[in-house]
Amino acid sequence: MSVKIPSLDSNSDINELYVMESCSGCKDSAARLLEAGVEFETYDIEQIGIEKVFKFWKHRLGESPNSVPQFWYKGKYIGNSKNIENFVKEKNVT
Repeated sequence: MSVKIPSLDSNSDINELYVMESCSGCKDSAARLLEAGVEFETYDIEQIGIEKVFKFWKHRLGESPNSVPQFWYKGKYIGNSKNIENFVKEKNVT
């Protein structure tokens, strides 16, 4: 099985959800996005390499949130599980 590696391009049209397999908040956020009809690519930061992903986030954001889940919607940084929930509500994608 190959590991999906995200692009450094922050202007991507691909929605990106960064997770860890053991993270219940990640699973809840993924389920909420799916229920809302939001399509996304899932990236497991443990498979990619945690330090590599943190550096990648720092490259994109100027800092690294150093937690999961993290979500980008069409290249725009949304953030963690609380921000994902707010995003779903604001977008009225229920």
